[in-house]
Amino acid sequence: MNIELVKKLSNADAVASHEDEVRSILLEELKNYSDEVDFDRLGSAIFHKKGDAQGPRVMVCAHMDEVGFLVRSISKIGMLYVIPVGSVRTFSKFMQGVRVTTQSGKKIPGILNSVYADGDVKDLVVDIGAVSEEEALALGIRVGDMVTFSSECQEYGVDGTFAGKAFDDRLGCYVMAETLKRLSSTEIPNQLFMAATSSEEVGLRGGKTSAYKIQPDIVIVLDVACWGNELVRDHTNNRQIGRGPMLLHYDKTLVPSSRLVNHILKIADENGIALQQDMFSNGGTDGGQAHLSRDGAVCAVLGIPLRYGHSPWSIGSAADVDNAVLLLTELLKSLDKDAYLRTVDFAHGRQS
Repeated sequence: MNIELVKKLSNADAVASHEDEVRSILLEELKNYSDEVDFDRLGSAIFHKKGDAQGPRVMVCAHMDEVGFLVRSISKIGMLYVIPVGSVRTFSKFMQGVRVTTQSGKKIPGILNSVYADGDVKDLVVDIGAVSEEEALALGIRVGDMVTFSSECQEYGVDGTFAGKAFDDRLGCYVMAETLKRLSSTEIPNQLFMAATSSEEVGLRGGKTSAYKIQPDIVIVLDVACWGNELVRDHTNNRQIGRGPMLLHYDKTLVPSSRLVNHILKIADENGIALQQDMFSNGGTDGGQAHLSRDGAVCAVLGIPLRYGHSPWSIGSAADVDNAVLLLTELLKSLDKDAYLRTVDFAHGRQS
């Protein structure tokens, strides 16, 4: 795993519709590996690798945005009142290091705190050390400024484990980028579009707009997931780090194509890649919108297991990330016209 690129992506700040930093990293990283680069009007970046013009149009997507906050108001005593952007964990809203990104790009450190009353979190505030509204304004802080956790990505003592913020979904962005690099000298049997999408955490928005622009036949979504109780390591938890990438069979927004799922299982088996087979009882991914574009697309979701999510820190495994890159690379090399037709041969029900 290229830990330096993981660190760069994790340490970048990008809530929904504020993805400039992550988009810039990916544009620089992939400029020599793409035949064309395009954008939707939300800011999703689409990297096109030309392959067989008669093959299917394959869209791979991973979202750039992370959960975070926006400055809502500035009090007379210099406190920044903020509103969550995305579903931030309840107890990640107390005494956490954060940073404000001003319109000029300046980073202002602070402490996020809130009031817990009647089972709910109220009055989220960021203390930047100011004692007046004027001091906050003098730093360049304005209503609408992005606020993100200030955790810095780091390697842990156990071999291959690492921790940081925004792994949802910077690890998906990483897998997408590294896969495109691996395919740089390979003739692929399809038209490949790698979409780094905007605004997934607030309603799967970039998945919808980029799919409308790409018009894919097949959509492969890259995302992450964690289990609610990290002390549980039995058969109910199929999101355990170090046990391989995840293949989803269901979420609230999508029931994936069983034929495409079976094809992915076959590719994983042929390459000796262990897969955790999972379902989401809550939430969804960009696939929920992307697979509904125009007259529909065959869709499947691959995930990277984490410990903890939507919080200042997540823990991941390099082995899981590397195996996700290998699986996606081999999968994309296999998605030719015949493979696609087998996934949509509803009249005869043939299996891939």
